[in-house]
Amino acid sequence: MNPAAIIRQAQAEGVMLALSPAGTIKATGEVAAVTRWLPVIREHKPGIVAALQQAANDDILPDPAAEARRQRVLAILDAHPDTRYAVLTDTQADPEAVLLTLAIRGQATCEL
Repeated sequence: MNPAAIIRQAQAEGVMLALSPAGTIKATGEVAAVTRWLPVIREHKPGIVAALQQAANDDILPDPAAEARRQRVLAILDAHPDTRYAVLTDTQADPEAVLLTLAIRGQATCEL
């Protein structure tokens, strides 16, 4: 698994990876999810750091929190194949930020 794939898959499970001011990896999210990902993160640390640095320079990765919300709402649709749309509310987000994430099967995702 390459570093970009690790970052994306971790985000899909609610684990946000970012560079700390000291240049190390900061993993945030649900404790159980972070704990599951720590061995993989440690094993691929140099590559993940490089990918996060590249993303910061080139803006090649989307906003980690927004991408995680998008992946979570898409996972809801995947888990319920007969459902046409899924809505995710982020109760832990900044009150002035995103209120909900919406996915419409086969169409689009958006945030409000």
